[in-house]
Amino acid sequence: MPTLYLNSKLLLLKTTLINKGLVAKLKSTGIYMLVPVVNFIVSFTTSPIFAKHLSAEEFGYYGYYNTLTTFLLVFSSLSLQTYYMSIFFKEPEEQRKAIQTTLIVFTLIWNLVFFPIAYLGIYLYLRFSHSQIPFFPFALLALVTSILGIFKGFVQINYRLGNQSVKYLIIVSGYRVLGILLSLYFVVYAKMALEGRMLGVFIVEFAFFIISLYTIFKGQKITIQKAVVKIAIRKLLPLLPASFLFWPLMSYDIIVVERLNQPVQMGLYNIGKGIANYLYIALFSFFQAFEPDIYKYASTYNLKALRKTGLLITALVVVTILFYWLFSPLLIQYLTAGRFNGAIQYSNILAVTYGLIIIYSVLDAIILAWQNTKANLYFNIIGASLSFITYTLAAKYYQQQGVAVATVLTHLILVSVLIIFITRKLKQYNGAATMQSLN
Repeated sequence: MPTLYLNSKLLLLKTTLINKGLVAKLKSTGIYMLVPVVNFIVSFTTSPIFAKHLSAEEFGYYGYYNTLTTFLLVFSSLSLQTYYMSIFFKEPEEQRKAIQTTLIVFTLIWNLVFFPIAYLGIYLYLRFSHSQIPFFPFALLALVTSILGIFKGFVQINYRLGNQSVKYLIIVSGYRVLGILLSLYFVVYAKMALEGRMLGVFIVEFAFFIISLYTIFKGQKITIQKAVVKIAIRKLLPLLPASFLFWPLMSYDIIVVERLNQPVQMGLYNIGKGIANYLYIALFSFFQAFEPDIYKYASTYNLKALRKTGLLITALVVVTILFYWLFSPLLIQYLTAGRFNGAIQYSNILAVTYGLIIIYSVLDAIILAWQNTKANLYFNIIGASLSFITYTLAAKYYQQQGVAVATVLTHLILVSVLIIFITRKLKQYNGAATMQSLN
């Protein structure tokens, strides 16, 4: 009887702890989900205000420099954050902090060298390509802001992987809210137009840069462990080509649109792409919810469940795009204060592209679940090559709308190639399984 009583008490205690852990996990997940919600609400409510005070050309310049700095971020960051995430749970806390300090100091020194090279490179490219994009002060603000953001990223990793959801919400959404509010002040009240838009983000980024360094260096000896740097660079060098190859698929269209030297249409294209990106953010969150299942079903070759999951996500993509087409005129009219309805034609086409990117992500997850990294690299090469060729030709013969259509065709071809590859792999597996059962 005492044993039965003790066992029941232990079972009750265990159940209570599990329930508390589940509640804590749900609470933490809810806080993390607030990040995209807060960011979306802030962007959605302030977009019409920016639209009233910025021209289509300025939206084009802003999108262009965002695209350019995203490309340069591959080299300024050297993907060291990826390495830090890979050792986060492997190293003891003290050693992990020492590694982080080393990576931060190395990144600081590296960017003292990289920044002037990149800045000069932008200047020479704009000058010798006879671009209509203004160089100063936009290139300076965009490039410095991008580099400063690297260090905030390390702190975000600490909070996200360390399950400090409240701090993660504050640093991510706090940065977003403050950046937009300060930009609104410079744009609306100081009448600084695009310069004010970028200056507001730069000031907030600089403040978070100082806070990030203080947080990281607090209580740490500021040194560089050469062995840590060598290991990190050796492990990350193979990732740099893959990162570079993925960029053209997502961003090269902005570069070729700029080369057409039609600033107004470039601005409308950027506006349309930015608004269609809301659809992508929503769909990608849905994909992430199913991503663990995709990895599980693919790695265990549960073909029936894998097919159902893939069809469910594809159906959702199709329905969402149809709804977007239906309401995009009203959405764009609101977000642009009725000034840039010309962006609708681009946004509707690019919404299809973003839908195909979600389907591509599902197929890519299957390949990664099989640990076929070589195939992943080959498909990135195919995608990059296609985008360079199709976007350039489309711009030459069919202008901005042609480029938008080219993004759809490129991703459609890439998705088709992945489907063929995965289907063949599954047939090979079924054949091997059948032979094994016969033997």
